[in-house]
Amino acid sequence: MGTVWLARDVRLDRLVAIKVLHPDLAADPVARERFVAEARTAARLAHPHVVPVFAVEAAHDPPLIVMALVDGETAAARLARRGALPAAEVERILREIAWALGYAHAAGVVHRDLTLANILLERETGRALLADFGLAVAREAPDGSPVFGTPGYLAPELIRGELADARSDLYALGVVGYTLLAGRPPFRGDSTGEVLARHLVAAPDPLGPQAAGAPRRLVELIETCLAKEPAQRPRDADEVLARLDRTPETVAIAPPLADWFARWERIRPIYALATPILGLQPSLLVWGYFSSGRAPLLAAAVVTTLASMTAIPVAIHLASEVSALRRLQHHGFGIDDIRAAWPHWAAQLQERYDRDGLRPLAGRVIFDLTAIGALLLVVTFGYVLPFGTEGYVRSALLSMASTLFLAVMTGVSVGVLAPGFRFKPTGWFRRTVARFWHSRAASLVTRLAGARQHDRLAATQTLHRSTELVLGLAIEEIWRSLPVAVHREVGDDVPTMAATLRRAAEELRHLAEQMREAEAQLPFDAPERIDLAGEREQIEEQQRQAVATLERLRLQLLRTMADRRPTADLTTQLERARELERDLVRGVIAHDEVRRLLRGAARRGGAAARTPTPTPVGA
Repeated sequence: MGTVWLARDVRLDRLVAIKVLHPDLAADPVARERFVAEARTAARLAHPHVVPVFAVEAAHDPPLIVMALVDGETAAARLARRGALPAAEVERILREIAWALGYAHAAGVVHRDLTLANILLERETGRALLADFGLAVAREAPDGSPVFGTPGYLAPELIRGELADARSDLYALGVVGYTLLAGRPPFRGDSTGEVLARHLVAAPDPLGPQAAGAPRRLVELIETCLAKEPAQRPRDADEVLARLDRTPETVAIAPPLADWFARWERIRPIYALATPILGLQPSLLVWGYFSSGRAPLLAAAVVTTLASMTAIPVAIHLASEVSALRRLQHHGFGIDDIRAAWPHWAAQLQERYDRDGLRPLAGRVIFDLTAIGALLLVVTFGYVLPFGTEGYVRSALLSMASTLFLAVMTGVSVGVLAPGFRFKPTGWFRRTVARFWHSRAASLVTRLAGARQHDRLAATQTLHRSTELVLGLAIEEIWRSLPVAVHREVGDDVPTMAATLRRAAEELRHLAEQMREAEAQLPFDAPERIDLAGEREQIEEQQRQAVATLERLRLQLLRTMADRRPTADLTTQLERARELERDLVRGVIAHDEVRRLLRGAARRGGAAARTPTPTPVGA
């Protein structure tokens, strides 16, 4: 197709990849037009496992495409470096690519050139990303026969000259899975014609003996994808995911966000070291009072105890939180990114919790003994000392209380370091923290933490982000790049409107997920399940409309940025977007009936009660 260059976007100070069409193809008007048209089609795909397309320069000679740079290697390079991959890694790659294909097929885009070279594996997260969507252009081979894509991955119907559809991509996915598991492609030959002939009529060698230890369901799925007739393959990418017998893995969280979520692991040793030190001073003051009988020492002990248990830890914790937030914002991530990544991080916590099981016995014993000691301390200071004790009895109780206080603080320190000290992912503490970070107070805290911060970088990784968030941020970025004259002509409400559409899409997505969970807990023929299914379909349709509107608006703004003036199409899209915005705001606020159905489902099945209903937009 052409040449790929490493480049720097000087306006946004980020590295990108630029694909330039081969000069021979650029001289062909048909090939040139198709390259540009299909690149623009690929540009509207915003998915965690699709390489983003930032710009298409049709006027450039030759035309070029500006894409995100993925720091890693292709699946072909990994195969050449390591040989056949483990079954678990192959299953993960197939699942993520199938997820990306399903998204593209739903948008009416068929890849047509899915190969190991077009699957990029990110270095830090290991996530698979699909590149070059719809960029395979028909070219004439030396012998005059048409070649569509890469011969080793062509479905039989494409070799026969039939049109490509979603199942043609699934055939190529089967070739990818077979090659990664076996270490070699399913069909080989001395010439291109021989390879194509084998794809048409030959059966591949059984995969099972070549993939020792691979799950049978994975081997059967790959062999089914390699069926000669499209009707014998999986119906679509969703069926591929279902046959893998697992839902798609949680989306990778960008390293700066993952580092922010893991900040407790860095703070924990500080708590463990500081806690007994803070507890030592009040204990010494009580001992001093016991020895000298000086009342000011007792008052100082009470004040320092309160400070060591409240003000000092809170101040230190807030300072560390502000520092962590500033580091996160320095890398270009804000409160919207935290909220988008939160469910993926919670899913990872739950998976780890399910794998590890109960907390270790040592951690549980230390935690329980510390809790009992703290309770006795409260009783001693709150009831025994103030009432009915005089002389040596009071002094003895103070001595015991100071010793107990130091023991409790030391127990807290040891408990913080103990392997068993962790909060349940679905417990009240995690739910409370999640509610805070989804509140307006968290937005205010984030803004205050980032005040006077001028050294922010551009966020280069968006794998954790939902489609609507990616589109919303892209619209904001494009809007800032447009001339002020365009702002005045089309109205200054575009960023606000896009943000409202984005939030509405997120709320609708969350609500639909809750409804799906509730449905799964109800009997198949339950009236509540039937009602929930009907309401859920309507909500999912509204969510799809919001995302589609954001996509169209982004494309129109890109065209406006290229032309430097608004078009009639942009005006039309803005009118439609404003109308949909009003409808969605009214719709999200008016979901009382949906919440009633969820409450009914919770009483019947108990599923909906675990996840609070999202706060409506504007509430």
